[in-house]
Amino acid sequence: MFTIEKVNASNKQRVIDFLRLDVIRHVFAFYDIQYEPEHTTMYAAFENEKLKGYILVYTAMEFPSVVLECDSDLAAKLVGYAPENRYIMHISPNLLPIVKDRLPDAKHYVEDWMIVKKGGRSFFKSELVRKLRTKDDASKLVRLRSTEEDAPRRTIDKQLNWISRMPVYGVFIGDELVSFAGSFIQLPQVWMIGGVYTHPNHRNRGYATLATSAVTEEALKHAGTAALFVRSDNYPAIKVYEKIGYKKLGEKLWIDVGTGMKP
Repeated sequence: MFTIEKVNASNKQRVIDFLRLDVIRHVFAFYDIQYEPEHTTMYAAFENEKLKGYILVYTAMEFPSVVLECDSDLAAKLVGYAPENRYIMHISPNLLPIVKDRLPDAKHYVEDWMIVKKGGRSFFKSELVRKLRTKDDASKLVRLRSTEEDAPRRTIDKQLNWISRMPVYGVFIGDELVSFAGSFIQLPQVWMIGGVYTHPNHRNRGYATLATSAVTEEALKHAGTAALFVRSDNYPAIKVYEKIGYKKLGEKLWIDVGTGMKP
């Protein structure tokens, strides 16, 4: 018999102890409920005191980000705890029929889940690459990110706050920032790499490889694994990551519920 409980002080440690058994698989939940609890709501399904699945809602982004992790027999119940509209959900491919039954208008995209470990990497170094730190760097980051497709408005202060808290590396051609890559989760077990982007006028020149290599190198100085997600049909990006040593671990689905966003 399953019971579904909201994660709070009474059961939080029990949940953390379970997630710790496979931090890479549960990286978002493991990080969010410990380090960003003010932005995190989680409902956990228990059977005989053992965690069998969960749904997590993270609200610090433009739209809520939802992680559904469970077996098929629990998905229909847990998905009922998702927000009412406009969010992104991340699920395993086997849960798609159940989620689509409840959310028939949702769009979905396949993402490759890739990892690299300390022993299997190749780093590419260049004097063009450095860590972003200053307000001027943040200004250049805003300028670069304004060229992203359907880019939301970003402020210098918010980007400065981001690069002051998270490792972000950029490639500079002269005084222009043309590519960047960062890490948005840092744990002793794994760092999550993301936000990789190159200006459209500077692509196919190896700059994404340099930026991703730099942040991956820092990641593997502090953690046993670096991981990332990339859309399965983004072949140029996959080639970049494979050059560094990333290998496909599995697949996840990005479910767009009314946001219009794509991975």
